[in-house]
Amino acid sequence: MDKNNLIECIHFFSDLNINVSDITSHIDKQNKNKVVIAKYLYKGITYKTKPLYYKEVSNLENVRNPNHLHYYFGNEVFWLDIEKHKWPKGSGESDLDQLVINDITDDPDFKTFLLKLANNKQNGFIQRITKDGRTAQYYHNLENNNHWHDLILLIKEVIKCQGSAIDRVFFQHLIFNWDKGKRTSLDVGRPYKIVTDLYNNIKNIKAIMNTNNITKILEFKKQIILQGPPGTGKTREAKFIATEILGLNNVDDLKYNDQFKLIQFHPSYTYEDFVRGIVAESKGDRIEYKNVNKTLGLFAEEALRNYKASTNTSTESNIEFWIDSNFEDFKLEIEKQVEENEIILSGDITLFKVESDNFRYGKNWDNPSRINFIDFKNLVKAIIEGKFKFSNQQIPKEFSVHAHYRYTYYNALLKRFIEKYNYKGESYSEPSKNFILIIDEINRANLSSVLGEMIYALEYRGEAVESMYNVNGKELILPPNLYIIGTMNTADRSVGHIDYAIRRRFAFVDVLPENLKETQGLETFDDILFNNVTTLFDTNLSSEFEKKDVQLGHSYFIDKSNEKDGAPMFIRLEFEIKPILREYLKDGVLVGEDIKDKIDALAPSI
Repeated sequence: MDKNNLIECIHFFSDLNINVSDITSHIDKQNKNKVVIAKYLYKGITYKTKPLYYKEVSNLENVRNPNHLHYYFGNEVFWLDIEKHKWPKGSGESDLDQLVINDITDDPDFKTFLLKLANNKQNGFIQRITKDGRTAQYYHNLENNNHWHDLILLIKEVIKCQGSAIDRVFFQHLIFNWDKGKRTSLDVGRPYKIVTDLYNNIKNIKAIMNTNNITKILEFKKQIILQGPPGTGKTREAKFIATEILGLNNVDDLKYNDQFKLIQFHPSYTYEDFVRGIVAESKGDRIEYKNVNKTLGLFAEEALRNYKASTNTSTESNIEFWIDSNFEDFKLEIEKQVEENEIILSGDITLFKVESDNFRYGKNWDNPSRINFIDFKNLVKAIIEGKFKFSNQQIPKEFSVHAHYRYTYYNALLKRFIEKYNYKGESYSEPSKNFILIIDEINRANLSSVLGEMIYALEYRGEAVESMYNVNGKELILPPNLYIIGTMNTADRSVGHIDYAIRRRFAFVDVLPENLKETQGLETFDDILFNNVTTLFDTNLSSEFEKKDVQLGHSYFIDKSNEKDGAPMFIRLEFEIKPILREYLKDGVLVGEDIKDKIDALAPSI
């Protein structure tokens, strides 16, 4: 089952609640029968079943080893009564759409809901979430031989336990096999085998649910930092979150995706590398310096463009979007042209240069003048909206004082734009998109210096802040559809301090070591070595450190001998794990007279 399908099932069963009422009469109890009514509660709607019947296994003729079941569960065991309910089958399929569902309820709305759980097409939520774990023996027998609310209660418990052992009580009413005329429960020799058989995909449920929880935090906070010791998969987890936010199928889809970017900070990283800065450009025989957007500035600009295009549908916003789109082409055309020949505006007055936020003209004047991009676009907008009619006459002062007095030059440039571009009432709209920026090793740079005024913009999304560099204006905006995920190695003591102002704007989420054999069933994980190394941080850790900040992460304990360019566990131990532990010894993280011998004695178990 793919991840999105599994997540959809998880959300469905998380929203579905079951209440079971025992209505067994005195006579039924004497006959070792049991009768219940199950209530299904889903998103504010309650459905109620007809009476559902069970019979104690000792009174059923087709049960294998009923005494063994009594011993295993410690009390009486009640299974679906096949005398009251005629639809159970030992082989083949019962008609779920009619026979089974009609036996559960007469309510047409409830019937429609039950079809979402299981049906003849085998695409119900019970069938989808258990499909990969079923074997040929009981492929169709789950819904045919069990009350559906019992199956749902087990599924919900598996989701809740996130890979941990399930209390056997959740198996007590369930039949998982009908072999040679005999119904059987789970394999009592391996009491939780059915969990791994039926819910093969859910062995990864903890990681998926953790990703979902972190995703919800990110959607609320807009920027988070995944923190933990080395080897816990922080960058990997960040990519999973990005995949979720962007609605992609897998991590590989992030490659070449315009809505995703990953960078890594280092101690020499600056504001000019990250937000905005100055670059030198060769212009023939001269060098020119210009202000430009850098990683965050460019990414925020694209995210903001999409945010505006997807949320603003008014005539005014359509005009602004049309002007912005065409002005960029216009500006580039002018810039290219003035490299060869200056553009005459009036007489011998020429436009001779395009700067980051204006057109320069009057080269031979003592103080060359400028036509600001913002003023120019505002004038185009006023003309389109009919607030004044374009002519060779003086521009009204209320639109621009500078343009009012320098109207000859403004009009010449406006004429070029209006003759080339003609607004025809276009409507601009596009689907909303999310943008994800991952900053690996975010704490290795001086964050206060690198972020500058962006510290304010992080908290007040959609509000403009003034940058020290002018690029199409000094304003910078971080839109709500731009998400930032940082990763931080808590064992790295050489990193810069993160001050309270920045901490307040980020949500910090721990990504800690875990035994992947227990949580994900990963057979190539050396859990014995992992536990032995973990013990060192229990017995020999300096009081100056916390275990969660320095313990070696799980990724170091995966045998990769079968992977391309991978290494077996003994090589990883000698050349990855032990060197880090010995560095910890030098740095005073691990202490004790016997610690060196303990490190030397470590050995792989796989």
